[in-house]
Amino acid sequence: MLRVQNLYAEYPHAQLGHVLEDVSFMANSGERIALLGANGAGKSTLLLALLGVLPPGHTAGSIEVCGIKLEKATLTHVRARAGLVFQNPDDQLFMSTVWEDVLFGPLNYGRDKTTGTTIETAHGGISLEEKARFLLDSLGIGHLKDRMSHKLSGGEKRLAALASVLIMEPQVLLLDEPTAFLDPRGKRALTTILASLPQTMLIATHDIPFVEALASRAIVLCKGVIRADGPTGTILRDKTLLEESGL
Repeated sequence: MLRVQNLYAEYPHAQLGHVLEDVSFMANSGERIALLGANGAGKSTLLLALLGVLPPGHTAGSIEVCGIKLEKATLTHVRARAGLVFQNPDDQLFMSTVWEDVLFGPLNYGRDKTTGTTIETAHGGISLEEKARFLLDSLGIGHLKDRMSHKLSGGEKRLAALASVLIMEPQVLLLDEPTAFLDPRGKRALTTILASLPQTMLIATHDIPFVEALASRAIVLCKGVIRADGPTGTILRDKTLLEESGL
């Protein structure tokens, strides 16, 4: 489902050297993997690299998403299969209402609101609007569809941003610090929702209780290098590893 081999990444005009260095791992279908690391470990950079967001010439190595090798000619195909939920939902919600934010992605890909069809193919016999209503209701925010996104609470924004990604039916879900801005009740609700989803997930976080509740596997990044990759319980019992990795 996801294959990363010998990935190096850096930011343009930065004097930091490589932010990611020789990163390699695989994720199988349906696997939920926690990407652990202190601030600055390279977690967000890795998620951006997986979608080809970093400028050409600033990454090296190989990335495959759902069997498609990431390169300039395949960006659209990769991004149709992998969706990223940003750490700050305000970076993802930019339309006037929740409803418009959720519909933006499919409409940008050419899908008709009433028929649910794209330029290429019909979409499963359900209209896009019906699908959006069902999705918002399943996330418990159907009543917010006509609200202005910027006036929602942190937890409501988080769920709206998740809906704007799930509407695209990605096979791989990338989440950057998904519990940021959430109170304990919001964290529990989000954990329940994510646990019910079938997508392969790569979850960048340093929220250890959240990881324990959701992820079966953990990858530890430290200064852009993978320090450990294994069962979550094993990783979280390694006190020396966690201390040395800023966790």
